[in-house]
Amino acid sequence: MHIKKLSVLFFIIVCVSVAGAAQNKVQIESDSLKYFGEKNISYFTGNVVVKSDNMTIHSDNMSVYFNDNREPEKIVAEGNVSITRQEMYALSKKAEMLMNENVIKLSEDVRVWQGENYLEGQQVIIYNDENRIEVKKSEKSRVKIIFYPDQKGKSIVNTGKPSEKELQKEDSGR
Repeated sequence: MHIKKLSVLFFIIVCVSVAGAAQNKVQIESDSLKYFGEKNISYFTGNVVVKSDNMTIHSDNMSVYFNDNREPEKIVAEGNVSITRQEMYALSKKAEMLMNENVIKLSEDVRVWQGENYLEGQQVIIYNDENRIEVKKSEKSRVKIIFYPDQKGKSIVNTGKPSEKELQKEDSGR
């Protein structure tokens, strides 16, 4: 029983590093947790919610794969995945986080919103260290992006100020 508690605690500590440099606690909730020490894998199943100070992940299931030093190598969230981080919101059927490469792969009907900007594709790969994103199309549809540049050519990020569209709606309602 003591080993099981330490394993769960270890996993929670690991999630702190996974959650994108979380400065505070990480809270994980699921319907069940299974840890297999001999395989270095933890499985969270049923309504998985991971919350940190700056990110929330929801999924049906989540698997964490550890290396021999018990450090996370890969985290896979599957089924109804949603990720909220600051002004970004993403939906997909699967998310894979490769810890050593600092890469996040979202796949299967990916949709991402940042402020008014919108992106969709079959797969979105985010290379955090390189400040680079790749978007791949599916066989049935192409990559789609809706981008709203501001007056100075910068992208609009949700700053809490009303957008030009919202101001136009207010004016037409008068």
